[in-house]
Amino acid sequence: MKTKLKQQSSKKLMFLFFVMVPLFFLSSCKGEDESGGITHDPNKPVVLTSFMPDSGRISEMVLLDGENFGSDPSKIKVFFNAKEAAVVGSTGDRILVLVPRLPGDTCILSVKIGNQEKEYSNEFYYKIAASVTTTAGNGNSPADPPVYNVGLDKIQLVPVYIGMDKDFNIFVSLGNDNLLRLNVAENSATVVATGPQGYDHRCPPIANPITNVLQTGSEDERDRFCFMDPKTGWIPKLYFIKEWDRGLNNSTEKEYDMPTNVVHYHCLLNEADGNYYTRYTSGQLVRINPTTWKASIVGMTPSGIAYGMAMHPINPNELWIAYSSGAGDVSNSICVVDVTDTKVGSDGVRLSTFQKLSGATNGAHRDGPLSISQFNQPRGISFDSDGNLYVGDNGNHCIRMINTNTMMVETMIGIPNNAGFKDGSKDDALFNSPHGIVVDAEGNIFVSDYGNKRIRRIAIE
Repeated sequence: MKTKLKQQSSKKLMFLFFVMVPLFFLSSCKGEDESGGITHDPNKPVVLTSFMPDSGRISEMVLLDGENFGSDPSKIKVFFNAKEAAVVGSTGDRILVLVPRLPGDTCILSVKIGNQEKEYSNEFYYKIAASVTTTAGNGNSPADPPVYNVGLDKIQLVPVYIGMDKDFNIFVSLGNDNLLRLNVAENSATVVATGPQGYDHRCPPIANPITNVLQTGSEDERDRFCFMDPKTGWIPKLYFIKEWDRGLNNSTEKEYDMPTNVVHYHCLLNEADGNYYTRYTSGQLVRINPTTWKASIVGMTPSGIAYGMAMHPINPNELWIAYSSGAGDVSNSICVVDVTDTKVGSDGVRLSTFQKLSGATNGAHRDGPLSISQFNQPRGISFDSDGNLYVGDNGNHCIRMINTNTMMVETMIGIPNNAGFKDGSKDDALFNSPHGIVVDAEGNIFVSDYGNKRIRRIAIE
């Protein structure tokens, strides 16, 4: 089946090549000056008329028609929303470009030449091609004993959350408080940390983007953090907060209360200021100096369980939070806060930059603008390098994507409200309570598919 789909895709690309490239060059013989090129005139307006086709996938060709483009492609920029496209060539009144990767499902096409930037009136529709395969796990019963030393396709595990380091090692937290290292190239699975060593399975193993050290919080002790350095074979090393600064609520002029709930799942590096950030279930957002291990309460977020937290890769002071159910007015919601903010908002409690971005909180499924979108017990979240946020939508049994440029939400793969196990394409693949999610440096997505007792890999274009 996969071979047939690839053949169909190849035939389509060849068809587009033989149809569109001649269309591009049909106009290349008109209006050229003696030097063989057409110069853009900055004193005249750039005119946009039409483009074709009006939909397509990554790297497919699109022809943009208009006037006063000039024929030097190095001076032409074309954008699909905020994503820049590769300009193959220009005849002066026709530009040939390649569709960029994941610009958003509905795109505004714009052309920038010199100081002029214009937008086409029609929209372009990006078609996502996604497929799922199983990386590890045999779908064992939860009651079956764990088995790790038999090859990735045969191992038995109960995967909860997931992380990945720069070397493409996959780390999976297990229901028995073990942390498992998977290496696809080696076809191996190895336990690198255990509960008695200080690891808690609900704490996602997030790699520090600079040091490559795995960093987690704790469910058991307020001041404890667990780090695992690849240089020492990921042997857990516990760190503890040495001093607390309770900060000041500028509305009440009183210090913040210390966390009343010790649970803090994450320990995230902010590359902008070099500090660690964590959030306690009682709501305190805390900054930690990695040299002195002094903790400072930045301010308050709504209390409640948030299994998913991630720093935005392009706007590094933005902390994105996925609240699960039972969190009051932010239940089942995607939220954001600026970690540099110290001012209290109009309610006198929450930080002024804290925003609930998604829609109704009753736990449902809805795509579209983020402001009206709905999630159902979202779990892990992870950004790709372009700022797209992927969400393990546990209660909806699917993977969602938030384009943080356009603030649009779409179901990336999986059939909403239909739990099951099936590898395959975007239209066929099934998940069962996906928990953890991580994006590697190549844009591949790995999911800890909790209900199916497997690790799944999603390839997206």
